[in-house]
Amino acid sequence: MDGMSVGVGSEVYMLPLSSVVESFKVKSEAVNTIGHDASLVRVREEYMPVIELEKVFSVPRGQDQESGDIMVVIEAEGRRVALLVDELLGQQQVVVKNLETNYRKVRNVSGATILGDGKVALILDTVALVRRGALAG
Repeated sequence: MDGMSVGVGSEVYMLPLSSVVESFKVKSEAVNTIGHDASLVRVREEYMPVIELEKVFSVPRGQDQESGDIMVVIEAEGRRVALLVDELLGQQQVVVKNLETNYRKVRNVSGATILGDGKVALILDTVALVRRGALAG
């Protein structure tokens, strides 16, 4: 699979490149909070839900680490959401390993891959994330 790797805290996640629409550095005035913890971002006259991967996967942060200001817009089932990440790490081809076969079903994750440095990166389930955004937004 062709994928885009993104960093959140010390974790690395893979997004299927076929689902990635664009990425950009977000300005704080472009993000609006609605309700308790739901946010929308304005991208070229369109509002879309923001999903903070840090919260979805409970990524621990060091004292000197802050939440990122980069968004990756993904699309599935004709809808779009913006994922808040710390950094874009690049594009690469990866071999998908099924987690369900070897472990169990993990929410918002479609599989895993082993990176060149030996670390495991979770491959995100973009359909589940878009559906999650539709519920929040």
